[in-house]
Amino acid sequence: MLINFIALISAMIITLLTLPFIYKCLLDNGCVQKNYKNREVPIGLGIIFVLNQFFLCYLFGNLLDIRDSIINIYIMFLVLMAFIGIIDDLIGSKDIKGFKGHITSLLNGTLTTGGLKAIVGGISALVISLYIYNSIIELVTDLILISLFTNLINLFDLRPGRAIKTFLVAALLLLYTSEGFEFEIIIFLAIGITLIYLPLDLRGKGMLGDVGSNSLGFTLGVYCAYTMSLRYKVIYCLFLIVLHILSEFYSYSRIIENNKVLKYLDDLGK
Repeated sequence: MLINFIALISAMIITLLTLPFIYKCLLDNGCVQKNYKNREVPIGLGIIFVLNQFFLCYLFGNLLDIRDSIINIYIMFLVLMAFIGIIDDLIGSKDIKGFKGHITSLLNGTLTTGGLKAIVGGISALVISLYIYNSIIELVTDLILISLFTNLINLFDLRPGRAIKTFLVAALLLLYTSEGFEFEIIIFLAIGITLIYLPLDLRGKGMLGDVGSNSLGFTLGVYCAYTMSLRYKVIYCLFLIVLHILSEFYSYSRIIENNKVLKYLDDLGK
């Protein structure tokens, strides 16, 4: 636990030092977008997570002598997902929404940035699943887990702080049910980075963007695939499938607004 605590504090300190520079860089170069209150704020601030997570995972992975191949494959595809995410943030169409909408456009011969994200995310999930699977059932389960976790945070990234809160709850739940302690460092580093970013997000002064939500979700998915027993993988898989199906028919924002407990948790810290 000591090394996890050191990783958590290190991630918080480095993010505290680097976040103001990233924020100013995006703002000065016009990387802004109107939020739900119609105010222009920096978009793609989730890049802070990718940069710090990349550096810290490599550093602690080597210090702890964690299997290089596992860490390397994670950070390689983390950067790839972030790259696709930043493309979606900067030039993506806002007219087509939802997994169904992007897939329908793709089947009609039009590739949207969301469709590109789905393709790259699926291929990334497949490559990682092929690397770690022990059976065909586990291969399919890992593929679904990584793919749907990657999109999970994006489902809730509609109001200030909501995406980060969703990530933190999911991260703690995964840590509790995990059976692979070797890779806890991945989650503790991610938690440290997001804890420093959270206050800025709660005040609505920046937007995580797809670059951040994709990367955070991808981290959850990879950690889950690396460390869970098949029983827990199946449970998480079914839960994620239900969440994504419901998102096509119902607004999670409306559900949260109409539920006193969820509304209180959503407003907490604002």
